[in-house]
Amino acid sequence: MKWFQSLARFLSAALVLGVAASASAQGTANPDGRNADTWLRDGDRLTIAFSPYTEHFRNNPEYTKHSYLVDLGIESKYDTVWGADKTLFGLAVFKNSFGQPSQYIYWGQKWDVKPWLYAKVTAGLLHGYKGKYKNNIPFNGLGVAPGIIPAVGVQFGDVRAELITLGFSAVMVTVGYRF
Repeated sequence: MKWFQSLARFLSAALVLGVAASASAQGTANPDGRNADTWLRDGDRLTIAFSPYTEHFRNNPEYTKHSYLVDLGIESKYDTVWGADKTLFGLAVFKNSFGQPSQYIYWGQKWDVKPWLYAKVTAGLLHGYKGKYKNNIPFNGLGVAPGIIPAVGVQFGDVRAELITLGFSAVMVTVGYRF
């Protein structure tokens, strides 16, 4: 748990610095939306989310009670595909179902169904399933496996909550904020 608290503090500090950097950018944007003073583009938003609840579909005594998660991401109106409204990039750090520190780096798309309702899907690389749990996720032969994670969410202003399906293993609820 101490590693998670340290990581949460680090990500929170990085988020605050990122928001401060984007707020202080004063240059003129290029045609692609990039500003000379920052790596963010016009309209890009930083997001942070935490998971207060995880429910596994099967009762396995080796599962941890809760999979702690912190997700730090970018939501962009640029580079969308498949009719999406936003492109997503990010990194989630979490304790997997077996209590091991794990990471998920991802790219994804978000569709605004209603002003308060959205759907999203991310694809990325999972790392952290090791030892006797290495084969609990497909294609983890080298310790890194591909992952596809769909979710539905509700948003009220910049506050949001999501229901995320984790394969055929679990569902996770996250709450977050968009800066």
